[in-house]
Amino acid sequence: MMITELKTKFSGILRSVSALFLSLFLFAGCVPDLDQPAQPPSAFVAIYHGSPDGPDLDIYAESRKINNQALLFGQTFPYSGFFAGERRLRFNPFNAQNTLLEKNVNLAQDKIYTVFLVNKAADLDAIQVEDIWEEPDGVKSQLRLVHLSPDSGDLEVSIADQTPFGTATSYLSVTDFLQHGKGKVKVVVKSKTSGEILVTVDEIELLGNRVYSLIIRGFENPSNGNNPISVQLLTNFIKF
Repeated sequence: MMITELKTKFSGILRSVSALFLSLFLFAGCVPDLDQPAQPPSAFVAIYHGSPDGPDLDIYAESRKINNQALLFGQTFPYSGFFAGERRLRFNPFNAQNTLLEKNVNLAQDKIYTVFLVNKAADLDAIQVEDIWEEPDGVKSQLRLVHLSPDSGDLEVSIADQTPFGTATSYLSVTDFLQHGKGKVKVVVKSKTSGEILVTVDEIELLGNRVYSLIIRGFENPSNGNNPISVQLLTNFIKF
């Protein structure tokens, strides 16, 4: 898939999140006209802030700052174009000079990735995942589970009284995208160790022609009420 096709594919994503996030491409200009030289080999990358006690962040690709607004916990820097190859990402507290984390990511041409910032702030890290899904249809959605709650251990996550991702999901695991029926569903997150229900969401709406990430984030035992464990549904792709 060429970069012009990727741009078309992700126009739905960028429109769907435009109210929340700033769309920013890291190579100069827009997708070229057909009579202009081809863009260099590129990949698309999103960056999600999943460190529950981490500060608001600035993001740098090599030496260039790429976000205009602070990246807050639970927010995503949306899919954006990066040159293929090994890239160096750097994360600083917003409007500060000290670096909290530097991480190399390897980006293959025409591939799609999410980089998840994880762990407590004192041990901040990042994991890179290639995002692979099938073409969605109007009958079912596609959904993956991302476990980013650093102190909750193995979890059992049920959706509409089913456990599509198995009965034990470990910390930092990111499942494949699975098909799931559309509609309003109840989500229950239990501790696999104690059986205690940690969080319940009575109604999440899954729509057709969409690809989602269901993220478990925050602390099971928060200090001073700091970002308790919760469920967040993110839209990766919308087929228009």
